[in-house]
Amino acid sequence: MKIHRVTMTGFGPYRDTETVDFDAFDDDGIFLISGKTGAGKTSILDAVTFALFGSVPRYEGAAGEKVRSDYIGPTDPCTVELEFSAGDVRYRVTRSPAHERPKLRGTGTTTAPATFELAELAAGSWEVTEARLGNAETRVEEIVRLNAKQFLQVILLAQGQFQEFLVATSDKRRDLLRMLFDTKRFADYSEALDARARHLGARLATSSTAIRTNCESLARETTEPVPDTVDLASGAGVRAWVEEVLLARRAAATDTTAVLAAAQADLATAQQVFDAARLVADRQQRRARSLARRVELDAELETIRDLRARVADARRAALVQHPVGAARSATARLEAAEQLHRSAHDSVRHLIPDASTDADSLTAAIQRLTEQQGSLRDAVRTEQALDSFRTAAQQATDELAAFELQVTADVAARTSLRERLTALEASLPVLETAAGALPGAQQAVTALEARHRASLAADRTEVELAEAVELQSVAGRAVTAASAARDTVRERHRSGQAGVLAQSLADGEPCLVCGSATHPAPATLAEDHVDEADLEQADERYERAVEKSRSADQQAVRLTTRLESEREAAGGELTDAVTAQLHEAVQARQQATDAVEAFTSARAERERLSGEIERIGNDIDGAQARRAVLVGAVSSASTTLDHTVAALVEARGAHETVTARLAEVESRARASRALLDASAAVDEATTALATAQQELEAALDEHGFDDEEAAAAALLAPPLLAEHEARVHQHDVEASAVATALASDELSDLPDEPVDLATPRSVLTECEAAHELAIGAASTARQQLTTVEGLITEIIDVLEASRDLQEQHDVVNRLASTVRGQTPNTQKMMLETFALAAELEEIVTAANSRLTTMTGGRYAFLHSDAVARGGAQSGLALDVLDAYTGDTRQPQSLSGGEKFQASLALALGLAEVLTNRAGGLRLDTLFIDEGFGSLDADTLETTMATLDNLREGGRTIGLISHVEAMKETIPAQLFVDQTDGGWSTIRRP
Repeated sequence: MKIHRVTMTGFGPYRDTETVDFDAFDDDGIFLISGKTGAGKTSILDAVTFALFGSVPRYEGAAGEKVRSDYIGPTDPCTVELEFSAGDVRYRVTRSPAHERPKLRGTGTTTAPATFELAELAAGSWEVTEARLGNAETRVEEIVRLNAKQFLQVILLAQGQFQEFLVATSDKRRDLLRMLFDTKRFADYSEALDARARHLGARLATSSTAIRTNCESLARETTEPVPDTVDLASGAGVRAWVEEVLLARRAAATDTTAVLAAAQADLATAQQVFDAARLVADRQQRRARSLARRVELDAELETIRDLRARVADARRAALVQHPVGAARSATARLEAAEQLHRSAHDSVRHLIPDASTDADSLTAAIQRLTEQQGSLRDAVRTEQALDSFRTAAQQATDELAAFELQVTADVAARTSLRERLTALEASLPVLETAAGALPGAQQAVTALEARHRASLAADRTEVELAEAVELQSVAGRAVTAASAARDTVRERHRSGQAGVLAQSLADGEPCLVCGSATHPAPATLAEDHVDEADLEQADERYERAVEKSRSADQQAVRLTTRLESEREAAGGELTDAVTAQLHEAVQARQQATDAVEAFTSARAERERLSGEIERIGNDIDGAQARRAVLVGAVSSASTTLDHTVAALVEARGAHETVTARLAEVESRARASRALLDASAAVDEATTALATAQQELEAALDEHGFDDEEAAAAALLAPPLLAEHEARVHQHDVEASAVATALASDELSDLPDEPVDLATPRSVLTECEAAHELAIGAASTARQQLTTVEGLITEIIDVLEASRDLQEQHDVVNRLASTVRGQTPNTQKMMLETFALAAELEEIVTAANSRLTTMTGGRYAFLHSDAVARGGAQSGLALDVLDAYTGDTRQPQSLSGGEKFQASLALALGLAEVLTNRAGGLRLDTLFIDEGFGSLDADTLETTMATLDNLREGGRTIGLISHVEAMKETIPAQLFVDQTDGGWSTIRRP
């Protein structure tokens, strides 16, 4: 992952838009962000984290309005735009926080929602691929392959936070490693095993409880205590005991079944005897009841005959009621028709005093009045539209006046536009000349930018060349010193050869030099004599010095060649001169660009003015034809209005309005029509009354009544008629039923004396009681047997299941204890800790390669998996080996500078392991925030040399510090300045 650029607007201490181009430091590799304390150096890194993850480390979670600058208003924007690459794809993230702003309408505030946009650079343009805030975190983590916490431990080493891992306790170090390496699955596995063991243990306890409970229930059910030979806790002897109980209960059930069968046979015999006696007694009782009822019915015969006669008269009278009602209705209708006729006749006399009221005259009058209504209704509609005619005439007159005013205004507008067009055309040649200078200005800027970059590179190369010349001089002196030292060693070696040879002399053996067998005064071997190993070391030191000198010479030559090339590319001028020329060229390009925009706008305005003049001219040219049309419309509307007024005067006659005259004609027509209809209704009602009276007389004669009063006297109310009919019918039905019963074979041939039921009933009662007792005993035995069988079956099932559960529980519980780091785990290390310890071991290996370099070989990390004391977690202990003393130390015992070096080395090692775990993720950008102030000059130089090695492969490292020595060491810098107004700005020298 490589971070290219971050742009902040209204973010933290930055009021305006500030952009940091990290790509500008690619050639330097390491750059410094400096500024006063509190100016906003760390806010640059906050902006990177906020853009990616929507959070800022110092705010411990979501930032919200905290990241908005204190120097912007509630309606000003706060946004961060970050460009970065992952793999071969370049991405842009734009994010803004939610904040309170004034409502657009009304008073008060509302919450402006947070926004997020992710875009990819494709074919030279940005394409938005995600804009939903809910998907932001997931999408960014998919691309970066790091979450926010990992990002802070790998890329952005925030102030003070990367020391947390060094001095943490084992438990805190486990929590941090668990989050970074996502090993919660091991803890989940351990918890799952514990839960499984607890579940199996609970099931075992439940099984044991079930065995005890069921055995105690079995003892209560059989009223037999549990034998002493049975152990309910372990289940020993339970199976044999329950099998004995089962055999005894089955035998008891068989005995009660036999007793029940005998009782059932006795009960059946007693029931047959009793049923036969009860049947004869029932027949005797029914015969007695039938005889008594026949006597009662005979006594009611006279009353029933009277009721039959009254019912027949009432039915005949009901048949005459319809003609009676019809005659009465006809009389009422005739009276009503005559009343309506008198009222209609009075209305006609009132409205038309001299009118004839015979049918033919009324018909002719109605026809005449109807015709008048048709013509008057048309006149009424015309009268109602009179105002619209007046309005139309006035509108035509107003439209003609407005049109003439518009023509006058168009003529004046065209004159003004022609004057503006003349002035604009006069300015176009000047603007065109200025705009034509843009290509040349652009080329000049491009050329000067290339010269400026070359000049800056030459300045950097001059510094490197000076350093290389100094190293060349130092290397030359080192070669001279190494050569002199080698010559000295060789001379001392030659001088000491006699002493070396004397060490090999032995009495009686010839000397290798002189051949003498006697050695009266052998040379002595000096204590500081030089041997072959010393010679080899001197030669090696000389060769190394020569190689360094040769390398320094080559570097100086390369830098000299590069400097000449860069100075040539810069045109042989110094950076200040090229910068001034570039500034002037940029200004000239901007002026030309402004001229192009002004020329383009002027040409567009000329086209617009020409079109407007042409349009107004066309309107003026067509004005005469339009005026003639409007004058004709005014004349036509006035003529129509005059004709309408004349027609309405004729239609009104003597009335105020046509509507009043139409109302009078409609009233006369309605009155004439009502009188004609009333005369017809009187004639029709007279005829209907005569017909109804004839039908009534025929009906009275047919049904044997002298008049209406006789028929009315014979009528019965419907409820009373129904009551009489029901009583007659009930008497007939009962008399028939009694006669039929007495004549049946079932009631004949019966003894006269009543049958005795007491004796067979007593025997039956005794047999029923014995049968009930037998049923109860058998049911109790069967129910007890069923209960016992169920309990025994459940006891045996639980016994079988408990054996399997015990075996499973032993295995799972042992595994769970081992995974928890308990017995039989001799290392006392949990499974998750074991996995994290392996990761920590790799982190320590990677960190030591840097720590030993930074500390001159003095310090190295030691990872210990020894068993911890006091219940602490084993496997994650971290100590520091001091090579000077040979002792191990706690990280907390290091000095401030040493602790910074150790923390930095550990953080870099952690980053290396994490990136390897992320599928070989490459990190091309690294930020380190503060901590260098605790280092002395030598330590700072060694630490910076270690960081310098991280630049290989194109990696860019950003450091935040206010240490003056670093400002002198690192030429590539970014300054954060605080203005007099309090907000900050960013500049690059």
